[in-house]
Amino acid sequence: MTDPDSRPPDPPSGRDDEGEKIPLGQKLCDSPFILLIACIVVMFVFYTGWGLWEIASLTDAPLP
Repeated sequence: MTDPDSRPPDPPSGRDDEGEKIPLGQKLCDSPFILLIACIVVMFVFYTGWGLWEIASLTDAPLP
Protein backbone atom coordinates (compact mmCIF):
# COMPACT_ATOMS: atom_id res chain seq x y z
CA MET A 1 0.00 0.00 0.00
CA THR A 2 1.16 3.52 -0.67
CA ASP A 3 1.06 6.32 1.83
CA PRO A 4 -1.51 8.97 0.75
CA ASP A 5 0.79 11.72 2.03
CA SER A 6 3.64 10.64 -0.26
CA ARG A 7 1.84 11.30 -3.55
CA PRO A 8 2.80 14.46 -5.49
CA PRO A 9 0.50 17.48 -5.16
CA ASP A 10 -2.10 18.05 -7.85
CA PRO A 11 -1.25 20.71 -10.44
CA PRO A 12 -3.18 23.99 -10.13
CA SER A 13 -6.45 23.70 -12.00
CA GLY A 14 -8.12 27.06 -11.39
CA ARG A 15 -9.98 25.74 -8.38
CA ASP A 16 -9.49 26.41 -4.69
CA ASP A 17 -9.09 23.80 -1.92
CA GLU A 18 -12.84 23.26 -1.59
CA GLY A 19 -13.18 22.52 -5.32
CA GLU A 20 -14.94 25.78 -6.13
CA LYS A 21 -13.98 27.56 -9.33
CA ILE A 22 -11.84 30.68 -8.81
CA PRO A 23 -13.34 33.83 -10.40
CA LEU A 24 -11.35 35.57 -13.14
CA GLY A 25 -11.10 38.79 -11.13
CA GLN A 26 -9.44 36.95 -8.28
CA LYS A 27 -7.02 35.24 -10.66
CA LEU A 28 -6.02 38.64 -12.07
CA CYS A 29 -5.46 40.11 -8.62
CA ASP A 30 -3.42 37.13 -7.40
CA SER A 31 -0.53 37.89 -9.73
CA PRO A 32 0.77 41.45 -9.73
CA PHE A 33 2.30 41.02 -13.18
CA ILE A 34 -0.97 39.90 -14.77
CA LEU A 35 -2.78 42.74 -12.99
CA LEU A 36 -0.21 45.24 -14.30
CA ILE A 37 -0.54 43.94 -17.86
CA ALA A 38 -4.36 44.07 -17.64
CA CYS A 39 -4.21 47.69 -16.42
CA ILE A 40 -1.81 48.66 -19.21
CA VAL A 41 -4.11 47.10 -21.84
CA VAL A 42 -7.17 48.89 -20.41
CA MET A 43 -5.34 52.24 -20.32
CA PHE A 44 -4.00 51.75 -23.86
CA VAL A 45 -7.48 51.02 -25.24
CA PHE A 46 -9.07 53.91 -23.32
CA TYR A 47 -6.50 56.56 -24.26
CA THR A 48 -6.26 55.38 -27.87
CA GLY A 49 -10.03 55.63 -28.22
CA TRP A 50 -10.05 59.02 -26.54
CA GLY A 51 -7.29 60.29 -28.83
CA LEU A 52 -9.07 59.04 -31.94
CA TRP A 53 -12.31 60.68 -30.75
CA GLU A 54 -10.47 64.00 -30.24
CA ILE A 55 -8.81 63.81 -33.67
CA ALA A 56 -12.13 62.99 -35.35
CA SER A 57 -13.85 65.93 -33.64
CA LEU A 58 -11.27 68.54 -34.75
CA THR A 59 -12.61 71.24 -37.02
CA ASP A 60 -10.86 72.13 -40.26
CA ALA A 61 -8.31 74.91 -39.99
CA PRO A 62 -9.17 77.97 -42.08
CA LEU A 63 -6.89 78.51 -45.04
CA PRO A 64 -5.27 81.96 -45.45
